[in-house]
Amino acid sequence: AFLQAAPDGKQLTEKIHFLGGFGVRELNGLKVAYLSGCYEAATFAKPVEEDGPCFVGAAYTATAVQKLIKLAKAEASPIDILLTAEWPKGMEERMDESAKPKDPDGQEIEWSKISSPAIAELCDALEPRYHIFGGADLYYQRAPFQTKDGGHVCRCIALGRVASKGKARSAFHGLSLSPAATMPETVLKQRPANTTPNPFVTVTAPSERESTKRDASAMEEPEEDPIEPDTVFLGRLPANIEEKRIQAALKHVGKIERVHLAREAGEGSPCKGFGWVTFSTPEEAEAACDLDGMLDCGGRMITISISRPKNRDGGPRKKKREIQIVVEPHADCWFCLVNPKVEKHMIVTATTEVYIATARGPVNPYHVQILPVKHAPCFAACPPELQQALQVQLAALRKMFEDAGQECLVWERWIPMGSSSANHMQVQVLPIDKTRAGSDARAALEAAAKQHLSGAKFKKLSAHTEVADNLNDDPTTPYIYFEIPGDLTARGRQIERFLYAAVPGAGPRIPIDFGRQVACQLLGCDDKVDWRQCQDSKEGEKKLAVTLRELFKPFQVKGKPKPKSG
Repeated sequence: AFLQAAPDGKQLTEKIHFLGGFGVRELNGLKVAYLSGCYEAATFAKPVEEDGPCFVGAAYTATAVQKLIKLAKAEASPIDILLTAEWPKGMEERMDESAKPKDPDGQEIEWSKISSPAIAELCDALEPRYHIFGGADLYYQRAPFQTKDGGHVCRCIALGRVASKGKARSAFHGLSLSPAATMPETVLKQRPANTTPNPFVTVTAPSERESTKRDASAMEEPEEDPIEPDTVFLGRLPANIEEKRIQAALKHVGKIERVHLAREAGEGSPCKGFGWVTFSTPEEAEAACDLDGMLDCGGRMITISISRPKNRDGGPRKKKREIQIVVEPHADCWFCLVNPKVEKHMIVTATTEVYIATARGPVNPYHVQILPVKHAPCFAACPPELQQALQVQLAALRKMFEDAGQECLVWERWIPMGSSSANHMQVQVLPIDKTRAGSDARAALEAAAKQHLSGAKFKKLSAHTEVADNLNDDPTTPYIYFEIPGDLTARGRQIERFLYAAVPGAGPRIPIDFGRQVACQLLGCDDKVDWRQCQDSKEGEKKLAVTLRELFKPFQVKGKPKPKSG
């Protein structure tokens, strides 16, 4: 009734306003696009006409959708919120089954009744930061997905009916948003760790594609930004390759979310020589890159690299995504204490600046890590007061292990990820027997470097704080830093510090698990390089954290004493 009586909108009460049939409005600085009505296949199938009707009864037409897309594209900044009555069709795709929406009463969701292909087309074209819809009497938040052209993520939120009861059918959801127009590009394009591929990406029909020969261009992916840190690009694939062979070759690296091979004419046709594999985490994708040039398939070595999607509009190359060098809480980071999903049962102790937690999949039972409470990417990027707080906790751990007759192997790895939520520093602390100190520890570092980091030149430092002075004034330079127990002298055990900075063009890339490779080389436990093979149950992790908490109590630091120097 509102569509016919007030197509341009109407004030219903003091706090309720009907926006109208469709359009784009600025509300408190936010760009809000909206489309009223419902999908009716026969009505929507009619050709788009400039002067044609936008609605037939309660059904919107293709004309209305195209006019709304045109209005939104004319805006200088991204659409902050898209409001529709129906769910976008296919929104549940490209997710784990466990993450898909479910009816709280156990009923099967009838997607054909609650979702619309036209709304999917609209969401895909407008690329809103948030798409809010109803129609199914379900409350549901989809994991964010990567937009194709904008570089930011889109979050879909479904709301239930106002009169419905229970959280699973809630009609309300609170948001505190800054307009996209006022946000720095690096903030706007931050990608949470749980970001999924775009569910609306479709394969273009063969007749619409430009024919592509399988030549050298099929061996490399165009270097366009932004990167997809959890996805790898595979090159030099044979024509007869199958997805299951890729699964089998890479399944030990991590959890594979999706394998997509570029084919000549759809499923079953020859592979064009390249494809993509999406893992559950950026770390797993980095680990897959360690196999670059090592997998033989059909007589050729497959190339593996972090994916850089092609710029689809054919326009100028997009600016390279900046790595986030910020020290702020990040709600999507698995290590920030502001994240409600953080594994708090593994925490040993915490201050306002730093906390100590047991390591997941530890090399030995007392393997721990020191982390900042706030979101800091690496030690070199931390402000001096945070560096001091980290070193104070390290000194306390050293004292605890020293009283137990042990020394410490310490390392920090910094490999910047395009997803800011994946950039949270960890200082790994592993107690070792005193007999492993000195020459054994140095030999383990040399042996691991020769095998896994050939050509790397380690520089000896006198303090962890000197790392920043060796990164060529570029805080995004990857590095691996070690503190190993050196020789025993009249002044006590000396701490030897070594740094390898992977300056572009000056040395090899750092394997993501190189720190563990050194530790396992030293302790003779190569079967523990992969932390997943060492993972305990949640109950076991909790018991270990409680044990360490009691052991650490006598050594907990009060105030801010100066950390012990080497």
